[in-house]
Amino acid sequence: MEVVIEGVSDIVTKQIKRALRRVCKDSGRPGEWRVLVSPSEIRGEWDLGVRGPFGRHFVSFTTDTVHLPALVAEHVRACF
Repeated sequence: MEVVIEGVSDIVTKQIKRALRRVCKDSGRPGEWRVLVSPSEIRGEWDLGVRGPFGRHFVSFTTDTVHLPALVAEHVRACF
């Protein structure tokens, strides 16, 4: 899985990557996956893009940085 994360601290980046590794381990779905997390052009929102064997998924949402790892993992899990 390729993960690109922009606009957050190294600590939050590590937390997001750790959460995504758990999602991938639990899903067991093979294939090439790419996840992009970045601040949205709309102030206070985040963009999440997921590309995998199923196609592409894009969502924008509002959350505090503290909740970002769990919310990203939840959205990616829904793609599996």
